[in-house]
Amino acid sequence: MRYSPILPLAFLLGCATADQPATEAPATTPAAPTISRAFDVPALLGLSASEIARPLAGQGIRPDPNAMSQNGASGTTETVTTYWHDSTGLDVSYDPATLRVNSFFVKPRSGHTANYETLLKLANVSRYDKRLTIEPMASVDNPQLYTGVKITPQAPTAAAQ
Repeated sequence: MRYSPILPLAFLLGCATADQPATEAPATTPAAPTISRAFDVPALLGLSASEIARPLAGQGIRPDPNAMSQNGASGTTETVTTYWHDSTGLDVSYDPATLRVNSFFVKPRSGHTANYETLLKLANVSRYDKRLTIEPMASVDNPQLYTGVKITPQAPTAAAQ
């Protein structure tokens, strides 16, 4: 009976030396899937419409043979060439007379996406790039979905020239 107060202490020490961890390991959250880029739009800045085909062809990306010409709102004519990489499309809009690129449009093959940020990652574009104007295009049918992202290069300023 002389050791009766020590028995609970011995029991606790015996439990502490067990092979079980003293603290529960934190649950690991699955990492967000990495998105590999489909296009490198910043690398295409400053290139003419005919020059854009070269770096894309080197990556195995070929233009869609159905280039469209259309009249713009200001009466100018523009041509749109679409390049496809897996399930992502890149429309390159340019002036057919000068071959100067007016804008890029990144779009999913499915027609809609819930997160336009994914399209920016596929195009290797940051929302904060000062050289570009980024305009997400909401779907007419469902404004919570996006049909793509229009990326327009900023015109160089006189101070930058």
